Amino acid sequence: MGSGRKNDGKKSVRFKRLCEGVPSDLAATAVRRSLMRWYRLSRRDLPWRGTTDPYRIWVSEVLLQQTQAERVTEYYVRFLSRFPTLSSLASATWRQLLPVWRGLGYYSRGRNMLAAAKLMRLHHRGRVPANLESLESLPGIGPYTARAIMSFAYGKPLPALDTNLRRVIGRVFGVGGEDLPLAAEALFAGARNGNLNHALMDLGAMVCKARTPLCARCPLNRFCVAFGTGALPVVVHLPAPRNKPAIDVGVGCIHRDGKYLIAKRHADRGGNWEFPGGKREKGEDIRACLKRELREELGIEVAVRPAFFKVEYSNQRGRFRLHFCRCQILRGKPKALDHDAIKWISLEELLHHPFPEANRAALEKL
Repeated sequence: MGSGRKNDGKKSVRFKRLCEGVPSDLAATAVRRSLMRWYRLSRRDLPWRGTTDPYRIWVSEVLLQQTQAERVTEYYVRFLSRFPTLSSLASATWRQLLPVWRGLGYYSRGRNMLAAAKLMRLHHRGRVPANLESLESLPGIGPYTARAIMSFAYGKPLPALDTNLRRVIGRVFGVGGEDLPLAAEALFAGARNGNLNHALMDLGAMVCKARTPLCARCPLNRFCVAFGTGALPVVVHLPAPRNKPAIDVGVGCIHRDGKYLIAKRHADRGGNWEFPGGKREKGEDIRACLKRELREELGIEVAVRPAFFKVEYSNQRGRFRLHFCRCQILRGKPKALDHDAIKWISLEELLHHPFPEANRAALEKL
């Protein structure tokens, strides 16, 4: 028995080395096998899991955008009772769809869905397209939703990188930024169907949680780089240093034509994407702070609305209070003066982007 434990330890170390970064074929196979064994015993019972009907998969994925699975279940059943086929939805008006949607929020999703259904009837013979390019050309379907449909409806082994997948893959393989999609592609290279996406989503929702990961129960802990090093890539809430007040930070959610501006930190500051902003200086309120910070960081003049969301967190450097404010550009063209890069992305892309945990908390409020 003692000999077996020693061998298991050596095997675990060997796999951790093979997993770090973009995994080898051997490591990817071992991770998939362990994960799928866990999934067969522990998977969530969700109504859209029992079908491969492209229409029903599409409906579920749109409803799941920005909404937790537990809440979507009721709306999913109600939606399909009223609109059981793509044809029935394509023939509907917004006034007919609204009573089914009411209470779910984010009404632009419903309007986009109705428009997409009509386009599918017009250009795709009344069917949900079976290729990424056609799917992404439709209103309300971005890269994540398109890949999820291809995976769950058409059985394609494509990673659908939602928040859970990014967190699990980032931790297991110790990757972030541009390396994370590469690690995901390597993991899916030998997959047979879309169940690997389901397994990763369930693991992220049930075990590899953002703030309280249950590492001892995780089927992947012997491979996991973050578990092996004790460094989980999330905001860690630690006791704040005594007698030190919270540091106020203004965070600018700059929007234009339905998109938001995000900035990538320099590598020596973590290299993460985030909303731009900075610490409030003495004598400033948050709106004055943001106007100054965005002028210094991006070279623009902005109008700043009052904070729509606030969150506090602490780490070894102190306690921070983040004030998230919507901003509009008045003058100037944004430039990466204090970042490696900047870019405009849609709200759907924001929801599936690897943001710091404290930034992610504000997305549901946008």
